[in-house]
Amino acid sequence: ININSKLGKNILKNYIFRLREGGSESKVIKKNDIEFNIIDEFSKKWYTDDRVKRWEPNTFNIISYYSNNKDGIYIDIGAWIGVTVLYAASLYKKVIAIEPDPVAIERLKKNMSANKCDNIIVVEKGLSDTEGKKTFGGNGLMGNSMSTLLVERTKSPSEKNTTTIDTITINTLINQLKINPSLISLIKMDIEGGEIILVPAIKKFLKDYKPVFYISLHRNCLNNNEIEKILDDLFNIYNKCYIHTRLTTRKEVTKEMIQKKKYSTIVFE
Repeated sequence: ININSKLGKNILKNYIFRLREGGSESKVIKKNDIEFNIIDEFSKKWYTDDRVKRWEPNTFNIISYYSNNKDGIYIDIGAWIGVTVLYAASLYKKVIAIEPDPVAIERLKKNMSANKCDNIIVVEKGLSDTEGKKTFGGNGLMGNSMSTLLVERTKSPSEKNTTTIDTITINTLINQLKINPSLISLIKMDIEGGEIILVPAIKKFLKDYKPVFYISLHRNCLNNNEIEKILDDLFNIYNKCYIHTRLTTRKEVTKEMIQKKKYSTIVFE
């Protein structure tokens, strides 16, 4: 096999990673026309599941759609095991992966080790309204993508399913990482109901810089009044809101349409 060919390079890369990870073999994932590797065993099982193969295709379309600035920054609030972060790494100059779950962070870092991703910065904290310590988890085992700051609303708020995390505010994050807000091409927020805490806390930042903002609304965690408040805050800042479909098309929506159709993933511009 010619090691300079695409196949040869992938085989060589996998061999090197297997040595580095104690025999583990990386798996190539392809989303749209972008390929990246995963090496963590949990991640491999997650990606192999047929349901997961169909996971949020609109999310990957959105990440691609707003990657038209070669100097652009992508901020992923709720990066988890790197599903969207590794995809975005080849599209944006800098990727900020914010994730407080210690198990998810370990898996994310393993997956990063299987890729050339020098442009990803991992922030091992929860973005929140205050800096300090907060209880996090409550929806089963750590690492399952369901952990939340709304622990008191979960089915399992006991200590065995929670942990204490460090939190950081948006202003401290921007200052510490020396981010130029005008270069932020897209912010994605998927934090299992924590949006009711975070959206009011970043309102001023969003109003000042108006980065494109992709939010997942967790209606299973929040009541209708809370969803209404989040939407009011965001529609008072942004002029337009869109839903993106599987077919890479988008449709402008109003607050009333979002509530009537119960849309959960929407983009503000």
